[in-house]
Amino acid sequence: MASRSSRFLCGALALAVAGSAYRSARTVSRTRLVVPLHRAAPGRDFPPPVTAVVPARDEAAVLDACLRGIRRQTHGGELRIVLVDDGSTDGTGDIARAHAAVDPRLAVVRVDGPPPGWTGKVHAMHTGVEHAGTSGEWLLFVDADTVPAPDLLERLLATAEAVDADLVSTPAGPPAGHSVTWPLLMPPGLQLIGENAAPDGRGRRAFAIGHCILIRRSYYEKTGGWAALAARRNEDVAIATAVRDHGGTTRVVDGLDHVTTSGMDPFARGWASFRKSFVAGAGNSVPVLVGGGLGQIALSLAAPAAVLTGVRTRTPALAGLGLLGWAAQGLAHERAARLMRANRLLAPLAPLTGALFGGVLLDGAVRALRGASTWKGRA
Repeated sequence: MASRSSRFLCGALALAVAGSAYRSARTVSRTRLVVPLHRAAPGRDFPPPVTAVVPARDEAAVLDACLRGIRRQTHGGELRIVLVDDGSTDGTGDIARAHAAVDPRLAVVRVDGPPPGWTGKVHAMHTGVEHAGTSGEWLLFVDADTVPAPDLLERLLATAEAVDADLVSTPAGPPAGHSVTWPLLMPPGLQLIGENAAPDGRGRRAFAIGHCILIRRSYYEKTGGWAALAARRNEDVAIATAVRDHGGTTRVVDGLDHVTTSGMDPFARGWASFRKSFVAGAGNSVPVLVGGGLGQIALSLAAPAAVLTGVRTRTPALAGLGLLGWAAQGLAHERAARLMRANRLLAPLAPLTGALFGGVLLDGAVRALRGASTWKGRA
């Protein structure tokens, strides 16, 4: 009986390691699909007009740097900025109005939360576009906790032109003195998101990052805009997928050296941000979150468990397979960490960081079960 149980355990571990290695290989291949950020062509005439929309709710601590960055954009074309104060209770509105007082390109719109059937951020972005009217050949959506470099917009436009894309999106890089969110949670988080959405838009869903999205207005209108996605909480992936499904081209680009975010720091906030995203992606389903969390932990720890079991049972093949699986996890972690500007030296700890991220999903399941899944005071 013991021998049969041992064979069953070895077989189960071997299958789990194989599954983990397959996931790692997909991560490596998908990180290669991220487009490098292009430089603007010298002497380009008539840069397209752009409307930038910034949804902001209680962002007084970070908004000044964000607005300064947007106002300093060097793309050379017409730029209009709409800041939507989404029911803030701090000094967000005051900071925005102070910028508007010295920059006529900036308009401030106040809303007191979303109407029934809308999520807060989606409604705020919709309000910004509606306030801007028909201005802007391109629409730029930027989170208030990001700081764009002066040449970000011109580079995004140049990249969209170079790869013939109708929507480009970039993750934001870490700020100076960032927390351990970046080396511990970013690589496994990116891996999980990338398994369900493709950077080149060719998967089941198209990948996009809500920190910074540039979309051609004509395709925004073809999709029905944010109104068509009113209740969606994973709005970034949803808008990219909608553009793709309406015949457009979407790409994730590497602009992390040109925009940073403080929204993932400190660690507790980064944990909560990932939890919110995955609860939204799972549609608040407790079984999906529990299954995903336990599966993430099991697949992450399979390789070291196979090594230990192979040594204990004197099964060199299993131990060798475990080492190969562990190496594959480390390579995937290193590639994802390199992309996200996180510490790559933690790659050997990939099984542990992967298991840690399983805890994010289980935490989301607990909060969904209790009906306590909130973000900035809203359900």
